[in-house]
Amino acid sequence: MDPIVNEESRNEPMEQVEQAREEIPKRPAPVVRRRKPAKKSAIQIRVPEFLKHLGDDVKWYYDIRLWSPLLLILFILALLPGKKTDKPVTLETVPAVTVAETQPVVVETQAVETTVNPEAAALARLADSVGAGRSDNAKIAIMWVAVNRSDDRANGYGQDLLTEINRANQWQGYDPNLPYTQGTYEMALEVLDTRTRGRLRPIDSDMLWLVLNDDGSVTLRNKFNVNANANVRTIK
Repeated sequence: MDPIVNEESRNEPMEQVEQAREEIPKRPAPVVRRRKPAKKSAIQIRVPEFLKHLGDDVKWYYDIRLWSPLLLILFILALLPGKKTDKPVTLETVPAVTVAETQPVVVETQAVETTVNPEAAALARLADSVGAGRSDNAKIAIMWVAVNRSDDRANGYGQDLLTEINRANQWQGYDPNLPYTQGTYEMALEVLDTRTRGRLRPIDSDMLWLVLNDDGSVTLRNKFNVNANANVRTIK
């Protein structure tokens, strides 16, 4: 007997077939690769018109393959940086400093020849030898006694000053060979200046004699022998 076929039994095989179809893995569609069009030459060089009449057998190599090395070299040279032209270094002109050589100034110390007044020198020697150890006032008094004698005409004197100073046995303790000091010499110059100018003398002009006292003073008088009329003056 044939099996009973109903609608459900008919549908089962169809469902199984569809299920089997779903279970079959789907194959990917084949990839169709398109061929890339051939690249055209980057540079096409046209043959000049004036060369076409030379004939077909004339070959003019304008091919880029021949000139490409040269063009590449030129291109590289164009890209290279040019040499920098260094600007000339201009040195600022600094004014030259002139150094003046300063030589040490040598001062020639030449001995100044001072003219010695012989009368002043004689007075200074007389005062320093006769009035040795005494005051300047006493020495000046001794000088004025010598000047008074050179100016006197009444008592046997009246010779020039040098003669009166160097007269023998006139001055106690006088030594013409002893040196004199510069200070005494300057005092003698003042005494002579006072006499020359006619100024007031510190000692009277008639004081012609003197006595050296033990206490360092000098006594002057206008008389050789002391009497009531004698003018006596003591200078310390």
